[in-house]
Amino acid sequence: PATAAAQEHGPTKRTSSLDSPAEKKPAPGEKVDSGAAATKKSGSWLSRGSNVLVGLFFVYVAFVANTFRTILWPKFPDIDPRTKRHIPKFQNVISEGDELTARIWVDEEAFPASKPALAEFNFKYQWEEFKTVSRKVNASISQERLKRSQNLFLSAQVSHAPSGRVVKATGGLVKSLLPPERAAKYHLPTGKLCPVDPEPAFGKAGHVGKGIPKMEVRIVFDTTAYPYPWKSRPWMPPVFVDEFWLTNDQLVRLNMTGDNLWESEVHFNLMGVARWRFQHHMEASLQQTAKMFGEDSEEMLQMRDLFANTHPYLLTATLVTSLLEILFQFLAFKNDVEFFQGVDAETLNKYVSVNSIIVGIVMQVLLTMYLWDESANFIVLATSVVSILVDIWKVFRAMRLEWRKKFGFLPVPVLVAKAKREKKEDFDGIAMKWLSVLTLPFIVAYAGYTLAYDCHKGWYSYFLFVAASCVYSLGFVLMTPQLFINYKHKTVAYLPWKKFVYRAITTFIDDLFAMIVRMPTMHRLSCFRDDVVFLVYLYQRQIYSVDRTRVFDEDGY
Repeated sequence: PATAAAQEHGPTKRTSSLDSPAEKKPAPGEKVDSGAAATKKSGSWLSRGSNVLVGLFFVYVAFVANTFRTILWPKFPDIDPRTKRHIPKFQNVISEGDELTARIWVDEEAFPASKPALAEFNFKYQWEEFKTVSRKVNASISQERLKRSQNLFLSAQVSHAPSGRVVKATGGLVKSLLPPERAAKYHLPTGKLCPVDPEPAFGKAGHVGKGIPKMEVRIVFDTTAYPYPWKSRPWMPPVFVDEFWLTNDQLVRLNMTGDNLWESEVHFNLMGVARWRFQHHMEASLQQTAKMFGEDSEEMLQMRDLFANTHPYLLTATLVTSLLEILFQFLAFKNDVEFFQGVDAETLNKYVSVNSIIVGIVMQVLLTMYLWDESANFIVLATSVVSILVDIWKVFRAMRLEWRKKFGFLPVPVLVAKAKREKKEDFDGIAMKWLSVLTLPFIVAYAGYTLAYDCHKGWYSYFLFVAASCVYSLGFVLMTPQLFINYKHKTVAYLPWKKFVYRAITTFIDDLFAMIVRMPTMHRLSCFRDDVVFLVYLYQRQIYSVDRTRVFDEDGY
């Protein structure tokens, strides 16, 4: 029949699913809906405002890029622009290709004169030909030294024979840090406290000691000539024990009895001057950030781990994609709002899974509570809250809140669809009902298992943990009602595809962050789960023709 109709009346007009819903022009003399006009006007203002914000965003990106360029690769003029005189500059004492001598010790005192060095070697001050020198050492520290806060020292010395100049650096193999606040956990059925191994005190009051499994000794490779006041005479490049890359999860836990033994690796290598400037700048920035979030906060650990343990090329790609993610998140939000502003309630209730949005709000609230309980990153929490508010607004575009009395006297809030729909067309409700029946046994089984075998801070944390685990592991099920609605109607024309495209791009960017940013394991797995669902949406868009003039039969097919 469709083929015959096409032959009789010509091909059906097809419109792109990336377009906004078709607008009907009013007939002559027809009264224009003031609400639709207001929606169109607000959408126009939103579009203009978004264009301004995108322009400001690119200006900000250019400013940040230029700032980092001046930090990493500063330029010093040869002529003073005011006096027109030559500016004196001071060179590195070590010329490229000069031979240097390095000595490294690991002992209970720094630079022990009476003990042989762990390593003594010559090397050339040359970037291309330098090879990292590595040694392994069996570190040992007694309980008495821990109690007196006496460290094991790594000492490094680099000598330049032609000038007679020597540079030195020291570092400790035991790090003193404030332990994270950990609430006591219990086996809830029996009420027994789950044991936690204590750690030896070291350094400041309340701090504990942890062994460092890898030490990095670096000498900066720098051939830049600096004017005053950066330098006042010929200078030696800095040698330092680099702990910037070190995060708490890499440290060795020490015990409270007997001597502590662990293997530590010592590496000696060159560091590029641009990397050194960047690291020096980030250390200063992290110190300022520590005053806001705390030195051992989750935000600080994530930032330090990101900047220190990521390859420079991957770090650059991460910084660029993080800025792009902000842009695409904003564009997805803007197109999502425009879509829900421009679609009437009847279309939303028929072609969009509003029930999934409602359940998604509940899941987002549970996830936000879980992430807060787990001291997750502040940015992740803020993003979740904004997402919840936007979804609430989307629900009220299709539904309204009514108060109905239960038992004749108890008022209960109920969400009611703004547009009536037949029971046989309620594909959204059908999908949600069957999904609930299928997933409930798995939820009950997992809740019983973790209650019997795992430790929790309390019943509240147990509830959040189970809820969050189910959302992460079964969250993709929440996205299937929309797939079911698409399947039953055989169309994807009324979906916000611009928003889906932008959201898909941010999802793939999230995959990159999931590999390099510290986050709960379940949250990391959920990032990859969203990719699969989007691929299914793409498959449906490919097989279902986009035709807004389609007429459905009496059964809704």
